[in-house]
Amino acid sequence: MILKRNEFFVLLISLFYWTCALIPLDAFAHKLVQEKIQYHANLWDRLQNSFSLALPPDSKIIHRIGVSYSQNPELFNRIIANSERYLHYIVEEVERRGMPMEIALIPFIESSYDPLIKSNSQTSGLWQFQPKTGQILGLVQNVWHDDRRDIVASTQAALDYLQYLHQKFDNWKLAIAAYNLGEGTVSKALSRNIHKGRSGNFYDLNLPVDAKQYVYKLLAIKDIIVNSGKYGLQIRPIANRPYFDQVKIHEPIDTSLVTRLANISEVEFNALNPAYNRYVIKVHDKPRTLLLPKSNKEIFLKNLETYQDSRVSWQTYHVKKGENINEIAARHSTSVKQLKTINGIARNKNITLGQKILVPHTLTETQSDNIARKKEQLQNYQSNVYVVKKGDTLYEIAKRYGTTVDQIKSWNDSDESLSIGQKLVIVKG
Repeated sequence: MILKRNEFFVLLISLFYWTCALIPLDAFAHKLVQEKIQYHANLWDRLQNSFSLALPPDSKIIHRIGVSYSQNPELFNRIIANSERYLHYIVEEVERRGMPMEIALIPFIESSYDPLIKSNSQTSGLWQFQPKTGQILGLVQNVWHDDRRDIVASTQAALDYLQYLHQKFDNWKLAIAAYNLGEGTVSKALSRNIHKGRSGNFYDLNLPVDAKQYVYKLLAIKDIIVNSGKYGLQIRPIANRPYFDQVKIHEPIDTSLVTRLANISEVEFNALNPAYNRYVIKVHDKPRTLLLPKSNKEIFLKNLETYQDSRVSWQTYHVKKGENINEIAARHSTSVKQLKTINGIARNKNITLGQKILVPHTLTETQSDNIARKKEQLQNYQSNVYVVKKGDTLYEIAKRYGTTVDQIKSWNDSDESLSIGQKLVIVKG
């Protein structure tokens, strides 16, 4: 069959349309995004390409705020340096959700991209959540960890909250103002304008000065990034690639062991995992997430797989009636100073009845003998490490390796219960 040129063109367009229609929209959008960003070696170029919030009609205030930043270039550049670990992840999430890219700059104002920043209020983390707001958004806060400081959890919570506010106000600038001020205050100001027949535009609302300044600051930072030369600032480039990877932890582990197995510094660990309050990462009903530099993830997993000793050197202890910290320290072969440091107890403070503190993990003489004997046995044999998968049983694993359930229990000090991701030592004679 011979088609005329116009008919052939129409057919091509139709085929393209139906091909696109058959591709899941999310996958198609993701492909377009990837094609769009692959040309940006510098992350700042990627941000500039996705900014969407307009500057106010009178941009003098934006310029004035921008100049105030340019007058302290050391501070500005320090904040930019702080952002290097986190910004790519935030940009990816903002882009994935189809939000204005200016949102990725909110931590610039809130925390200077420092998740461990100390503030006079009770706010915490990159996104500076109050304790109550954090609880409402599902950010767990306990003696072991504060998820307001967790990079991934807090970012997801912040973006969820901002999307909720945008859905409520149908305006991104109002949503950003409400993030800073509270949705109640913005709602009242909006209701007053509507009642009086006035505009609901952000610039026309009678909002507190601080709330308007917050939005203006965000727009000023965006203007600096777009027009850095105008402000006499040089913005150091950030590579447009992930800085960290996520690793799921299924069993408690000392933070010091993580740094050793991942071959990273304590400073790097704390910068990527600021949520953890203690020297032990406690795992409760679900796995915890570790962030590691992208180049160190495989090093950590490989070293963890072959690590045979205990992963925890600290245990929880409940203070009993009549006990003091000197007695507890002596009983666990440590010093009062170390106990107070580990538990964040001030020098002039005392422990109280029922208080939970961390003490060195001590073994009974029998346990020590058993561990020594098993180590000696393992040294005489080759061993495999088997990672438990969904549906596995001890019986099936024993059968696969030509051994017995009791022998596997003996090698691993394990009972019948298994968990996905658990590592079992299988000794080969």
